[in-house]
Amino acid sequence: MYVGRKIGWTLSRAFLYSVKTGPTVVLCIVWGIMIAALIRALIVWQQPHWVLKYLLGFALGAYVAVPNFGLVAESTIPPHAIKRHELISMLPLWVYILASVALAFLL
Repeated sequence: MYVGRKIGWTLSRAFLYSVKTGPTVVLCIVWGIMIAALIRALIVWQQPHWVLKYLLGFALGAYVAVPNFGLVAESTIPPHAIKRHELISMLPLWVYILASVALAFLL
């Protein structure tokens, strides 16, 4: 969790807030899929009880899937940057959820 959070913050600071919208969308999609695949691999490898699998495994993945979670105070974001911040916050989370469901049923 700690390593994933730090990588997400670094990704956010270095690329997601500074590049154009197209590459940001691609990076957010890749981030969400990557986190879903890593959580799926961890669950398959460890074979945890369903409580740990759903409450800790998938919830932890959802937490890490938002790369900018806790990076900036929401009140300090300028009005013109709110849409980009929301895109960076929500797109990887939705991709993570969809990819997790797809991986659970397809693999």
